[in-house]
Amino acid sequence: MTILLADDHGLFRESIKRWLETVDSDYQITTVENHDEIREYLHGSKRPKLIMMDLCMPGMDGVASIRSLHADWPEIPVLIVSANEDKAAIRACIEAGASGFVSKSGDGHAMLDAVHDILNGKTAIPTGVMSVQIPRFTEKQQEILRLLADGMSNKQIAKRTCLTEGTVKQYVSDILSKLDVDNRIQAGIRAREILGLNS
Repeated sequence: MTILLADDHGLFRESIKRWLETVDSDYQITTVENHDEIREYLHGSKRPKLIMMDLCMPGMDGVASIRSLHADWPEIPVLIVSANEDKAAIRACIEAGASGFVSKSGDGHAMLDAVHDILNGKTAIPTGVMSVQIPRFTEKQQEILRLLADGMSNKQIAKRTCLTEGTVKQYVSDILSKLDVDNRIQAGIRAREILGLNS
């Protein structure tokens, strides 16, 4: 039973590989270390029964990458293994197509249970995650939210989106309100958490 394990931290990746293969001899763990290698592997002739992947590693675009993988290979379940324990971010991952989430700070039993459940057609969603409210944004607000997350100023955003600075200022004001934060720095931090982007 092949599991594709994707993580850019070599020690963690190899430790989890050896541990999973030790606890269950049916597990055959193939490892990759970035998003591009996941897609390269999936474009090959082999199909894993499960993808275990970090939310933040080279080539990843956070939740957007999960959504893309799920759209291209909907038959392969995805288990997110991440240090990002923000409940809104976890819910966003699930809504993007992930079948479950386990924290890197959790114990091995939680990870093993999650792997087992997902391989048996279930989900592994932490308690209370789906009751967390995620702000909903229009397509244009989402675009500006991502640029805020990249630390762009209103002037830079206006240039990138072909909007006036006044219009961008209004969009940013609406986004701050939806995120319930006081300034664009807080908005950028919160956006990165929700979008599952690298810090």
